[in-house]
Amino acid sequence: CMPTPKPLNQSLENALDLLELLSRQPTLQSGEIARALDLKPSTANNMVRTLYRRGYLTQDEIGRYQLGPQCFFLNQGRGLLASLRQLALPELLDLSRQSGDNAFLGREMDGRLYMIAHTEGTNVIRVSEPQRWQNQFHCCAAGKVILADRGLAWLRQVMRGEPLEKRTPQTLTTDEELQGEIDRIHRTGHVRCINEGMDDIHAIGVPVRRSNGELVAGLSQSFPTFFVEQGKVDIEARTALLHDYADKLTRRFEAHLPKD
Repeated sequence: CMPTPKPLNQSLENALDLLELLSRQPTLQSGEIARALDLKPSTANNMVRTLYRRGYLTQDEIGRYQLGPQCFFLNQGRGLLASLRQLALPELLDLSRQSGDNAFLGREMDGRLYMIAHTEGTNVIRVSEPQRWQNQFHCCAAGKVILADRGLAWLRQVMRGEPLEKRTPQTLTTDEELQGEIDRIHRTGHVRCINEGMDDIHAIGVPVRRSNGELVAGLSQSFPTFFVEQGKVDIEARTALLHDYADKLTRRFEAHLPKD
């Protein structure tokens, strides 16, 4: 296992750790932040007051901090991810309405996996856990779409010696298992994750490409495994539906994204 790289700027690392902490635990007091990040109380207080002054944090009536409006405004930027999200959401919403299940669009950037669009289904049972996907190329459907495109050597490179997390007993982590899965995806053109990322959750994924074959993202849906066992979800029909929506996304991207 490779050692953790030494921070280039510790103050910036602390601030980013704080923002990521508050994305997981929405409201915390300054003392709780100090303990969670192992910081001196004075260091944590100075940091949160600075972020509060700049609008990246806000504070409730009892002094707890949460992510502020400036974080939202940053997310409204006009970069590629924002464009992809804007173009994809109408199709994902339609897919969720038609199928009743959640839909996800995942894209790789800088060796990390990001959920750039997510829509909720209408089924009574929903799979709506926050998706902390960044290193889950091996165990979620959108991630496996990208893994099949990039290859096993690429995965080991971006993991930088870190072991793959065994999230459930069904999670594939060895080179032999993953290469077999990559070969299967190449043969079938789609991904199936059965209880691999979460217990009792079944997911399907398909690639979304540009007209030149370049992979843009992985489109996936997830639902309780018993939906399949009880016949509520027909895997063959659902896979065909996902391919249809992947084609729709391709057409939208080709019409609106730069050709280069």
